Amino acid sequence: MDEQAAKPRYFRLAEANAMIPTLEQLVGRLQALLEEARARHRELELIKAIGYRDGGELIMAADYRAAKERFEAAVAEANRIVDSIQQTGCQLKSIELGLVDFPAVINGQEVLLCWRLGEPEIMYYHSWRDGYAGRRRLRPDDDDTPIELF
Repeated sequence: MDEQAAKPRYFRLAEANAMIPTLEQLVGRLQALLEEARARHRELELIKAIGYRDGGELIMAADYRAAKERFEAAVAEANRIVDSIQQTGCQLKSIELGLVDFPAVINGQEVLLCWRLGEPEIMYYHSWRDGYAGRRRLRPDDDDTPIELF
């Protein structure tokens, strides 16, 4: 494995904050797509519950195909958005909560800057193991200068 590939990209606070407007749109769209996929899944289950013809074909086969196409389209678009977020080096932690983490170095320690949809900017960070529950408020004197790790 290439050592460069294993090394995370570290974000400076200003750089991560500059991504917030785009992330707001993308995560908001993901939330809508998740709701769409859930609705289409419920629809598929209801159509199946209506029953089958004697030959084994769904009574509402055309409706099932249309709902399945809409379900698959929502999932495919969501997957593209998730991939685009992950490719930036961000870590999408929860679509439902709108949580995105950014690998960073604060005061010489590897951490994750933590942003939640609805927050105007990144105001928190946490260790890699503590997660969202361990969020700590960023202070104005925190140093976000990346260090060179071996």
